[in-house]
Amino acid sequence: MTSGDEKHFGPGWDGWESYRLFKQSVKADLRYVRHKNTDDLLDQVLASRGDRERTIPRGWLCWRARIGCETEEVERVDDDTRVVYDEDRPYGQQGMKPIPNWQREGRANPRGIPYLYLGTSRDTALAEVRPWIGSIVSVAQFEIIRELRVIDCSKHHQKDALLSVLTDKSLTRADGMWMAIDQAFATPVSREDEGGEYISTQIIAELFKREGFDGIAYKSLLSDDGFNVALFNLDDARVINCALYRAASLKFEFQPDGVQYFVRDQGMPEE
Repeated sequence: MTSGDEKHFGPGWDGWESYRLFKQSVKADLRYVRHKNTDDLLDQVLASRGDRERTIPRGWLCWRARIGCETEEVERVDDDTRVVYDEDRPYGQQGMKPIPNWQREGRANPRGIPYLYLGTSRDTALAEVRPWIGSIVSVAQFEIIRELRVIDCSKHHQKDALLSVLTDKSLTRADGMWMAIDQAFATPVSREDEGGEYISTQIIAELFKREGFDGIAYKSLLSDDGFNVALFNLDDARVINCALYRAASLKFEFQPDGVQYFVRDQGMPEE
């Protein structure tokens, strides 16, 4: 796409493109000591956050899943026969939260600084851990213990966001920028790409953590009506129950996405 083509697009595209350049810069150029235009974008994100501030009330219920379980030795006596066996049990309360020095990074948290990831429904939480058929998953219901202020990145979420910023000239630069942020938080990332692809969203999350917010909310693309919340303080929610589930089946649906090419038949090679 040439600069001449870009002149035909509205301010929404400018905002989308500014986030793309920010993401590329912190991934492949300067990350900790950033370019001025990178910090300028973060200032614009802060300045335009007003209609994305949300309050989560005390007592709000949400879910968290973790693949695996604990085992407990059980003893049973039948007709004077003593039987000892291991029985699967869901992880305990502490096991359903990341440990303080959690070394795995996530969509919002850098390595070594854990956040508490929660889903708005049980099925959302289950989908987010991407279980395989036959795997056992511990699923806990959590209760928020105090009123929380979060930034909702999912406002105006839509699947065809890029098409919108290219065609809808009524969108503002801030609209396009936030649509790109929403897309970055929502889009699933493979395990191999997590380190690089999460850098930009980690910086956005940390920006609002610095400003005193309690977490980030974003759309889950692994659940039709589900949303995720990443809380900065692990103790802002408590486990109220936990149960075991087994992945019985997985369903995938596919649709065309992108360019198709054809190979011309050049005939068989001569012997």
